[in-house]
Amino acid sequence: MNHGRYLSGLLLGIGLLFWAAIPRIERETTRIRLLTTVVVVGGLCRLLGVVLGDPLSPSVAGALAMELVVTPLLCLGQSRLRPRD
Repeated sequence: MNHGRYLSGLLLGIGLLFWAAIPRIERETTRIRLLTTVVVVGGLCRLLGVVLGDPLSPSVAGALAMELVVTPLLCLGQSRLRPRD
């Protein structure tokens, strides 16, 4: 179970870094893109697991939706907020 706690801690850290970007989100493009990349890569690995035979439970499907759809859409939305030079 120690490994599960470690991974939960990583997800918490990623979430806190996203949260910390909110006050200046229009200027946090690099941070948002980096965190989005990390989340999408994790989602792609989860999807690979499903393709290779892991069960697609409702919680896994929800996580995949957040990782591969919602997070990239939020990143796209943030890019529309950034100031133009």
